[in-house]
Amino acid sequence: MQQQQGNQDFTPVPWPSMYPNTFDFNFQNLNSYGRKSTFLCFEVERWKDGSFLDYQNGVFRNQLYPGHAELCFLDWFHEKVLFPDEIQCPDAQYHVTWYISWSPCFECAEQVARFLNENENVYLSISAARLYLCEDEDEQGLRDLVAAGAKVAMMAPKDFKYCWDNFVDNGGWQFTYWKNMRRNFSSLQQKLDEILWD
Repeated sequence: MQQQQGNQDFTPVPWPSMYPNTFDFNFQNLNSYGRKSTFLCFEVERWKDGSFLDYQNGVFRNQLYPGHAELCFLDWFHEKVLFPDEIQCPDAQYHVTWYISWSPCFECAEQVARFLNENENVYLSISAARLYLCEDEDEQGLRDLVAAGAKVAMMAPKDFKYCWDNFVDNGGWQFTYWKNMRRNFSSLQQKLDEILWD
């Protein structure tokens, strides 16, 4: 992925996939030790009048500009999907799915929620490997995403396998489930449910 500094006209470019070791380290729902980068695997489906039009996918990670992976996606999506070369498809609906190594921080959640409120034809589902809860306001950010219409969940075991099969340059190797994956998922989902609904 290219990175440019000081160029405010720069639109991030997604990777087509990631290396197996990158996925294994950054997406495991184990302890967070050393896992500081955020990787975001995305799928975008465009529909109009009930008919499927096209599909795009790729991987973003946090970078110097525009910053966190979620904001990289929003910049790319706005420039390359919603308004490519000033051509608009006002009646289209966009179904966006994220598989993300960390849930969004408060600042990113607020920007994504604002984007969803301004673009009611965009439907977003987020599945996170781990919860990013460094500040109390990070919990509020997750609630604000749901209030803006996003579906927010933790990555289940089947989601990790799906990402391995569709976003990892895996060389044909089968996905290996790690120890305590399901237990960690259940614990994280319970914590998320408490944040969102209690």
